[in-house]
Amino acid sequence: MYEVKMPRLGTTMKNGLISQWLVEEGQEVKKGEYLFELETEKSTLEIEAQEDGVLRKIIVPEDEEVPVNTVIAILGKADEEIDFSVYSGAEKAETPSEPQVQAAAETERDEKPKAAAGGGGVSPRARRVAKELGVPLDGITGTGKNGIITEDDVKNAAGSKSSGLTVKETVKLNNVQRTMAENITNSWQTIPQFTQMVTVDMSKALEVKKEISGISMNDIIVKTVSNAVKNYRYVNSRFKDNEVTVFEEINVSVAVNSSHGLVVPVVRNTESKSIGEIASEIKELAEKAESKSLGMDDYADGTITVSNLGSLGIESGTPIINAPQSTIVFAGATRKMPVATESGEVEVVPVMGLSICYDHRFIDGVAGAGFTKELQKAFENIKAEDLK
Repeated sequence: MYEVKMPRLGTTMKNGLISQWLVEEGQEVKKGEYLFELETEKSTLEIEAQEDGVLRKIIVPEDEEVPVNTVIAILGKADEEIDFSVYSGAEKAETPSEPQVQAAAETERDEKPKAAAGGGGVSPRARRVAKELGVPLDGITGTGKNGIITEDDVKNAAGSKSSGLTVKETVKLNNVQRTMAENITNSWQTIPQFTQMVTVDMSKALEVKKEISGISMNDIIVKTVSNAVKNYRYVNSRFKDNEVTVFEEINVSVAVNSSHGLVVPVVRNTESKSIGEIASEIKELAEKAESKSLGMDDYADGTITVSNLGSLGIESGTPIINAPQSTIVFAGATRKMPVATESGEVEVVPVMGLSICYDHRFIDGVAGAGFTKELQKAFENIKAEDLK
């Protein structure tokens, strides 16, 4: 017999969620073959079996989050005798008293899915939630296997009852989305932040983009931010326990949108990399995000964040700091606008809205303005050699 446990994929990982079992109970699996899909706080990975055997018992079902090292399944020989009760919290076999027998019978009646009006039955969790919310089970149509009423069915019915509205669906956040929600909430509640906005003349940046093949405006933004940070290191930092830690490496967290949600992997040491190298890494990270194959290391050690929604047509925004970092740069869409020159003439110029959010606990308005103006200047005076 072999106990399959929830693996720890990084030092900060505390819990994991099985998004899908790739092997069914009773099916044989070889060492090295994929056994299940694991959804962590950052990504979804296929986990291999560590031993040969038959999947005798799935202890933890799909979509249930458990701590690392929790036994989630049992592998063994097909004819091997295994006491699975120790994994379900069942007591050791003993001669029960009459009250114990009666209590067990009542528990079994409560936990066993009972037939509902629709004939599909009710899951134990759905029954408990219905009791807590005061929702009658009669009239609820089950959407679970074989028509069983699920917890979500009860919650949908409760929402419809309380608000007078018909609930179309209830969508659970996946682990990536839940982590983003937690991080953003933590940032907003614990970091006093302020945003500075400037308009940037992107004429030279667009010329550089034409001059260097194979790069995007996002690549130019990431490299230009990195160059500006060299002269204003205080934005490449974090605040903790009344101390400011300023980092030597410039590791840019790049906001990447995928069909699974927004993720922020890291491009390391951008200060020493060419724009071609940065472009290649960002493309690779985007592909990994879409295939849900980003690992814990892909998110680690970011020192400043760049969020570019210009390609989606967003002109401006007020970003929220990617805690525990101190600064996030938001780049909007480049659009042609009439601009008055120093001579008083009006010209049509491609401009970009730039918003930079700072941790106000140690970066004040004047200090922030120094970096904001430096970055504006870097874009407006950019040269191809600056990106190599």
